[in-house]
Amino acid sequence: MRSIQLCLLITLTMLSQISFANHSPGVTIFPQVGITNYSGSSNIDRDSSYGIGLGYQFDNPWAVEYTYLKGSSSFSDLNNTAIDSHLWHINGLYHAFESETIRPYLTFGLGESNVNVRNDFRNTEKQINFGLGLKWRVWENTGVRTELKFYDSEDHSFIRSTIGVGIHHVITNSSRKSKPTISAGSGSSINNDGDGDGVSNSKDQCPNSPAGQVVNKIGCLAQQDRNTDSDSDGVIDAKDRCPNTTNRRNVIDSNGCYVTVRKPVELNVLFKFDFDSYATKPEHNDEVNKIVHFAKRHSGASIELSGHTDSVGASAYNQALSQARVAAVAKLVEMNTRIPNSKISKKSFGESKPKRDNDNFANRRANRRVEGTVKAVTQTSKKK
Repeated sequence: MRSIQLCLLITLTMLSQISFANHSPGVTIFPQVGITNYSGSSNIDRDSSYGIGLGYQFDNPWAVEYTYLKGSSSFSDLNNTAIDSHLWHINGLYHAFESETIRPYLTFGLGESNVNVRNDFRNTEKQINFGLGLKWRVWENTGVRTELKFYDSEDHSFIRSTIGVGIHHVITNSSRKSKPTISAGSGSSINNDGDGDGVSNSKDQCPNSPAGQVVNKIGCLAQQDRNTDSDSDGVIDAKDRCPNTTNRRNVIDSNGCYVTVRKPVELNVLFKFDFDSYATKPEHNDEVNKIVHFAKRHSGASIELSGHTDSVGASAYNQALSQARVAAVAKLVEMNTRIPNSKISKKSFGESKPKRDNDNFANRRANRRVEGTVKAVTQTSKKK
């Protein structure tokens, strides 16, 4: 026990000479599983344990934590007598430097352990502990934590060490908000300065000043620079919202940007079916591939599907058959393309809209189909 006390004293003395970063305060939760190691003289087998830690992280390197661990093991005797162990400890944590992902720390504290032999013996002893750990940040306030602790007491010291790993989460005060920063020399919040030149929007007479340029009190470039047109598009830099418009074959608006034209585009696909069947066929993949290439070139594409049958059979039966064919194609499209189900329109017409007269075999085969129209809108620069 004296060796741990001496190690604690040396460590704290060293830590007092080191500067550490501050951290956001909050309540901490640490559910964990691990392994409990017992002293060799106790003849108790090493075994698994589980528990939880509840604490508080201050806005400095310090944190406090109350931990509870429960283990189940047995004596190394012929009867394998079962025992339970319980540990309650209050600990201090001192965090070292923090990177983007890891936070090493030292932990020390005191508490009590109970080792219970069922219906026979119970040992309770006061303990001190000392250890080290590491936290890996996975999300903003949640990460993985691992910890190694050593224990000592004036009595039997049945429990020697524990190793634990679990999830570490910090519950911070979400109502804490950072104060808005003030632009140097401008006297206004950066949230009211659209072009970031240090002059608020209410006073800025040149709201699109290029970044990195010195401006005067009304947010405009110095007089000798106000007429500069870096990309020669006919709009000076101070008013140019699109500073790299260099293609002279395109129409440019008063803001220095290309004028765009929206144009609808379409792709027609056809899925043919066997008689009295709504099963998809290998050749349907060719039509699906056409949709895949179209959707890659045109984001936001949608598709309209319409199902049809020939005139053989009852009208009500053919209506249901055409509906089943549309559903099969819609599933195939959704599984293999970027088009979501919400953008797939499904209609079924049965035998009511034949492509050809149902007077011979070839015509009836042509009427057993699902037609698809894939639609999208493209934006291109308007030419002069």
